Amino acid sequence: MARAPARFRIIRDRSPLRSWLRLLTAAVLAIVPAVLPPGVTAQPAPQRTDMVARVVFSLLGYARWPSEREPVRLCVDNTSRYPARLLEGGTLSNGRTVRTREVDVMTEALASNCDALYLGAMTDARRQRLGVELTGRPVLVISEEDFECEVGSMFCLNIRENQVSFRVNLDSLARSGVHVHPAVLQLGRRRGASS
Repeated sequence: MARAPARFRIIRDRSPLRSWLRLLTAAVLAIVPAVLPPGVTAQPAPQRTDMVARVVFSLLGYARWPSEREPVRLCVDNTSRYPARLLEGGTLSNGRTVRTREVDVMTEALASNCDALYLGAMTDARRQRLGVELTGRPVLVISEEDFECEVGSMFCLNIRENQVSFRVNLDSLARSGVHVHPAVLQLGRRRGASS
């Protein structure tokens, strides 16, 4: 069996990565059926808002941009259902800070003002707008309601009552130039294959 390059062996042996992967694996394995039928909305439970923020900040912590940013600029779509904890910003496990702001993806310039984008529901108009502006740009796109995880999204969250898992669109991610730790990508691939 081929060994991983040395730089990944070093990262893999760090305790925060192991802890985060254990937490994310537990969340993925705790499958609970969705409570609301499609199209029905309700106020998000505080624990779901916290779980979403934990997963988003973890993904940001294992992402590397072609030119590193300090702080990481996270733009939060004004139509998203779980923005509360994200809009508070925070510090990633690697020590970088996250500065957040709310945006309107249909009218604001995103590529020059965001290192990462957290999206709400995807429509054809929104997908087309994002495709035009962000394809090939180093902006990590995480969506909460893109069940197909098609062009425009890189990480697609599956938010259920007591767990948050994700799928990954490797093509969109590769075109962006943003690199994410391979162990995280494998976890997203395994989850996507079993959905």
